[in-house]
Amino acid sequence: MYLEKFIIKNFRSIKFLTLNFKKGLNIIIGENNSGKTAIIDALRLSLGDFQQPRDIYCSKSDFRIDRSEIDNEIDDIEFHLFFKCEDIEETAVFNELHVIDENGNHGLQLHFRFEFDSRKDKKVKRKVWGGATEGGTLSHEVSSVLRNVYLGALRDPNKDFKPNRNNILADLYLTIPKTDQEKNKLLTEIIQVLNEKEWYEFITEGNKYILEHLDHLSYRNEKKQDVKVSFPTFEFDEFIKNLIIQLPVFNENLINNPQDQQYFEIWQNGLGLNNLIYTAAVLGNIRQRNKTSEPEYNLLLIEEPEAHLHPQLQNTFFNYLKKLNKDHEFQIIVTSHSPTIAAKTDLNLLTILQNIDYNICSTQISDLNLANNSLKYLQKFLDVTKSQLFFANGVILVEGISEAILIPIFSKIIENDVERKGIEVVNINGVAFEHFANLFKDTTGNGLKCNCAILTDDDEGKNGAEKRVEDVKALESANLKPYFAKKTFEYELLINNADNQVLFEAFKEIHPILYNELIEIDNNEEKADFFAEKIANNTSKSKFAYALAVRLEENPENFIVPKYIEKAIDFVI
Repeated sequence: MYLEKFIIKNFRSIKFLTLNFKKGLNIIIGENNSGKTAIIDALRLSLGDFQQPRDIYCSKSDFRIDRSEIDNEIDDIEFHLFFKCEDIEETAVFNELHVIDENGNHGLQLHFRFEFDSRKDKKVKRKVWGGATEGGTLSHEVSSVLRNVYLGALRDPNKDFKPNRNNILADLYLTIPKTDQEKNKLLTEIIQVLNEKEWYEFITEGNKYILEHLDHLSYRNEKKQDVKVSFPTFEFDEFIKNLIIQLPVFNENLINNPQDQQYFEIWQNGLGLNNLIYTAAVLGNIRQRNKTSEPEYNLLLIEEPEAHLHPQLQNTFFNYLKKLNKDHEFQIIVTSHSPTIAAKTDLNLLTILQNIDYNICSTQISDLNLANNSLKYLQKFLDVTKSQLFFANGVILVEGISEAILIPIFSKIIENDVERKGIEVVNINGVAFEHFANLFKDTTGNGLKCNCAILTDDDEGKNGAEKRVEDVKALESANLKPYFAKKTFEYELLINNADNQVLFEAFKEIHPILYNELIEIDNNEEKADFFAEKIANNTSKSKFAYALAVRLEENPENFIVPKYIEKAIDFVI
């Protein structure tokens, strides 16, 4: 079984959100404050609700506030979990959750409602039921095998590895199948060692030192105090909880006698690598649990794995998660705001969260009905830089490097700074806008909810230009609009700044000989054509853009930003 659909209502910043999950790996990405942690905590509240000790509770501060009203009522929090059954036997084990839909498909449902009435006892009340009808029962036998394992962004593996009742090592070793007879045999061997003469005399000697002083500190009558020092009563589980993990100092090739090995304590290691060790222990624990004969559902929740890992190690970490995904041994949900992870993942695994006017929205790439060629194109083209569009408040798609360099500077000139507004300028190195446009709209109305502008040339006078312009115009939707330069971007720059010396100084830097020829042309349109032609190749374009950018940052006065660019920036913002 696996969690197929999760509905959240009125929880923190989320008013209503439906998320569809796949069997193995699922990646949720989004900007800060887009609801990633809220989703993880909603799942922890649902599946961790039955675990002891509980590490998360629903409180008054979790109830959503409608920021458009002052005197609004507090609506109930609801979580609805829908599990897909792959084995009919699972319906028998989780019978209290069992549902058969109108098409005869078997599934499992689990529902939660949290109520808060500030006029009464000011306590959060919880209702939980299984199946389709509210009021259904949920026994401990069923609830106890619905589990989640949470790896938080701010986790402290040094603390989590210390011997205690929640030691992850203990959890791992206790899942290794051992009969009671085998456990007793292991314990007997340890107890025999501790009862040997040397140990007995050592413990007795310390006991004697205590009694020497205790004899003087207590009554010498029937109330005389006596003590006996010994090891705790041995139980297998308690003994296992005292396991620790250490790091060998020397390579095994250097060791002749195992006694020669020395060890670093776990706290002496770096935090990032310790998180990998901890994650490895958790994965081992879940895999071992899945091998047991008792049916369980284990959901692994990983929040911001990039928090302690540099980009190359993020790649390694994520590549292993993808390998686990192929085996579908267990379900994993990862949240992230790392472009590295967004660029490396299979796009069909991605869910993008956006906070639009205080409302959390989700877009799942697998729901966008992208054509196979678009999916392949984006998968190959979205590198770490371009995948930042998934985290942006708006997107401007441009043809080449010149626009990518200059538009952020232009936006400052018109006092509409795209960087301060969280707008991403994406250079697609060509005119294949349709692949990106499909991320923002499709036939079902799905897509990213922020605005996207396409900046492109109309290539007036060139063969096929009219057809290409019509194709780009056909991409337009409510939140995606194309804006066209007359002829080319470079033509627009000069036609709008024919008397601006800054522009000519930048041209002179890369084409000192052609500069004299340029300034001799009297007609502005002819001058603009000549200018655009001479910086038409990519090398000249990038050099010119850098030269102009440097000058505009020092002296932006009197520079006129082409109107089509200004309109595009206004639209996106």
